[in-house]
Amino acid sequence: MDLYQVLELTHNADAAAIRAAYRTLAKRYHPDVSELPDAHARFIAITEAYEVLGDPQARERYDHTQASPSPKRASAATEARYARDTQARQRSARTKAEEYVRMPYEQFDADVFDSVAAYVVPKMLGCFGIGLLATLGLIVLLVLASQVEGLGRPLAVLAAIGFIPGIVYASMLFDEWHNRRQIERKRRSR
Repeated sequence: MDLYQVLELTHNADAAAIRAAYRTLAKRYHPDVSELPDAHARFIAITEAYEVLGDPQARERYDHTQASPSPKRASAATEARYARDTQARQRSARTKAEEYVRMPYEQFDADVFDSVAAYVVPKMLGCFGIGLLATLGLIVLLVLASQVEGLGRPLAVLAAIGFIPGIVYASMLFDEWHNRRQIERKRRSR
């Protein structure tokens, strides 16, 4: 079986194209969203193809077998070993695909395609920005308080007491906003 053809690609496709093709086809054939009678089998096949072609080492080995449209070839013994490796990888992928089939599509999409960095980095940057703005606000407040006689010390104490809880509260609001935004983005991408 030509795994590139399963993903509707040629053997010259790069890693980004392979990932994009898998995401597109998974969205089309995941049994949770597809009404097609062969959706389950097609989803299993594209997951098997992706598991082989999405891993650079497994792809390189597959490209040296007769099943691949790639012109690269290995010696007979090596090719036989690579073919066995590819088949083992496909069997493992079939098990993984069966787990994915039982998941709602949204969970599958989040588990497979959302990276931790894509989720965490915006939150960290947002919280850092909030902390930076709060610190600058505190400095401005303390400078202003020092200019007014009699208010400096009590205002500084109140500002310092409210500083940490204020940052935590603002970070929580940002976190809620970020979560709602990601949910809306996923809904629009369907």
